[in-house]
Amino acid sequence: MSGPISSSEVVAIGIGSAGIRIVSALSRETTLVNRFAYVTCDPADLESAGEGDQMVIESTMAQKPSPSMVRGFALPHHDEMRRLVKGAKVVFVVAGLGRATGSGLAPIMAGLAREEGADAVSIAVMPFDFEERLRFYAGLALKKLRAVSNGVVVVDNGSLFNIGSEATLKELYEVANKEAVKALGSLLARQSQDSIPVGLNKVLGTVAQGGYSFLTSASSGSVDKAEEALARAIIGIGKKAQMKDASHAVVVLTGDASISASETATAVRRLGSMFGNPSLDVEYAVSYRGGAGSQLQVSVLASGFTQTKYDTYDPIDSILGAKNNIDDSLECALVAGLERVASCDQ
Repeated sequence: MSGPISSSEVVAIGIGSAGIRIVSALSRETTLVNRFAYVTCDPADLESAGEGDQMVIESTMAQKPSPSMVRGFALPHHDEMRRLVKGAKVVFVVAGLGRATGSGLAPIMAGLAREEGADAVSIAVMPFDFEERLRFYAGLALKKLRAVSNGVVVVDNGSLFNIGSEATLKELYEVANKEAVKALGSLLARQSQDSIPVGLNKVLGTVAQGGYSFLTSASSGSVDKAEEALARAIIGIGKKAQMKDASHAVVVLTGDASISASETATAVRRLGSMFGNPSLDVEYAVSYRGGAGSQLQVSVLASGFTQTKYDTYDPIDSILGAKNNIDDSLECALVAGLERVASCDQ
């Protein structure tokens, strides 16, 4: 990742339902991304798609597919998927992991983007903690994304489940998508009169530190809102990884015109001590786009985590160890058509 990147070279691709909703909302923000695309196996997902190219990979089976089946369905479409990222220098692949489409296609898309010469940054939205049945596929897909991407940014839905037991599932998913868009939008904001952006190259430099990155955000309207929002934003990371492993971070403050220099300094200064790493390399940005009297939102992107709780989602790795995995390839299930292949004896 060298040299300045212009916005005309940046593409965001939403994979599956969650990815499409997030990228669609991101397309309505003022960001450094100027090309958008949406890929799914379900045409209904595209009803929420915004501007940009759309692609449907049709399933040839009536039964519910697995991620490997979805990769099999995608085999004839690799050239079309490559065209979505043609000419891009940076590709953000956004997907919810755990279900078939996101888990199956996100690693393929990221791998193809890199083959086309782009830096692939994968944004992986992990399942809620109560969605235990999705953990296995989510863990496998996350590991594969790490192998094929220049950087992997984890957005954990589990940290949102404390918004209230009265919330419906639909409300939970809407909150999760909204928080992801707010955090991504603040990181990828353009230069303007009402913002001091961090810059795309610094974001890319942060996520390219090896291991995983975490993206989280929180808001506060208290007297000590900068410190309180910061603490709320990063508290969930400690439940997913060793805080002291963080090596680089970006913190973004978003609010009204009253955001002070001292609040920015507080967030930057306190971030290292909260992670238990006084030498943490911190970049920062400020956006004054909030309405008058709005709460202060703090978004944190932290990187350098080599181990996470998601490592336990793959039982094979737990037994044999990640370096001794029997088969770490992107397997594909060819579920139809083989019965029509002529015998070699004919």
